[in-house]
Amino acid sequence: MVDKEKSKKIVESIQDTIGEDTSVSVFVKKKIPKQATYTMFYQSVNLELVKVLKPNSCKVLLYLMSKIQYDNYVGVDQQTIQEDLEYKTPKSVVDAIKELKSYNIVLSMQDVHDRRRNVYILNPLQSWKGKVAQRINHISKLNSQTSTQLSLPFMSDEWIPE
Repeated sequence: MVDKEKSKKIVESIQDTIGEDTSVSVFVKKKIPKQATYTMFYQSVNLELVKVLKPNSCKVLLYLMSKIQYDNYVGVDQQTIQEDLEYKTPKSVVDAIKELKSYNIVLSMQDVHDRRRNVYILNPLQSWKGKVAQRINHISKLNSQTSTQLSLPFMSDEWIPE
């Protein structure tokens, strides 16, 4: 009720200043506190992943999840991963990415801006950053391209959402 009274006073004040023949709309919006960025994490998939993945692959997956951008794109190359995780050789990263790809957790495609790099995409059935509607569209798009791209070989098919 207080917000309506304040809004009415604001409208009257503006109309007094500019003229009563002016139409004024006031929208009251509550201030929402800013939150830290987050990624949705699907528990059933990740519970199974920790059982089948090697510890190094889990570490790289967690790193990729921390670097994820909207719609699950991860624009980080293997050398950056190696440096950030303080690995001495690139083999650890290469092996982890290879294992994650074998379980369809990580999909990769060539970067359109720099053909020497790959851009990684995390499977939207494992985690998602972005709007839920975009996730549904993304899953439909990937399923229409190839039905095996989203399949998770370590999971039974009955858990998959429609």
